[in-house]
Amino acid sequence: MADAVLEFKGTSFTLSVIHLSTAQIDDIRDTLADKVAQAPDFFNLVPVLVNIEQLDTTIDYSAIKALVEEFNFTFVGFTGVISNEQRKLIRDLGFSFVNAAKAVVAKQVTANTPEPEERSALASEPLAEQVAAKQMPVESTLFSDKVHRGQIRSGQQVYAKGQNLVVIGSVSAGAEVIADGNIHIYGALRGRAIAGAQGHQHAQIYCQSLEAELVSINGNYWLSDSMQDHWATPVYIHLTDTELMSSKLV
Repeated sequence: MADAVLEFKGTSFTLSVIHLSTAQIDDIRDTLADKVAQAPDFFNLVPVLVNIEQLDTTIDYSAIKALVEEFNFTFVGFTGVISNEQRKLIRDLGFSFVNAAKAVVAKQVTANTPEPEERSALASEPLAEQVAAKQMPVESTLFSDKVHRGQIRSGQQVYAKGQNLVVIGSVSAGAEVIADGNIHIYGALRGRAIAGAQGHQHAQIYCQSLEAELVSINGNYWLSDSMQDHWATPVYIHLTDTELMSSKLV
């Protein structure tokens, strides 16, 4: 028998989610324009889901999809805790609806017979195997260090592929540092820093002064307006579950 041409396998991906608190297209456009202007290269063709659970049922789904694509995001679908009628309408319009994995686990715990529609669209493996996989200890990956001495100027990009990145100097606004492992900056971080670029959940970012345009770990990111608690101070940034956290360096 010939080898199968293709096969379907369950897996999971880290996706960015746009949480909407209004259905006003002009307001969404203005806010997206401000965000994208801070880091246009980072957001280009990034796959996103749109969370609509804070909105009422009078939503122009097609207009929201078109607006997201207007800013060169790759629209994946809608998500959020919404009614079955809304989900059906979204699918009737030809759009995808993606259930968050956390919501699926909670529903399995509280309901004896969950509806088939409530299964995650991103994880088709049996729930018991998913939970067991989450409980398995994560094997730590040891990275060697790539050391850059001196300032990284606007327009420059330094990538430590398969390594940690150590910068003995500052990262200027408009510059970008990327590492598959951790990022250590012995100076000010004013540009963009992307750690765990190839999917390292436990990567961290360290800097002597946080003044960044954007920081990202394993696909989860903050723009500058999310960093005000520790702005212009020595900090390290890490990922807890799917949420970025910052703490002062002692």
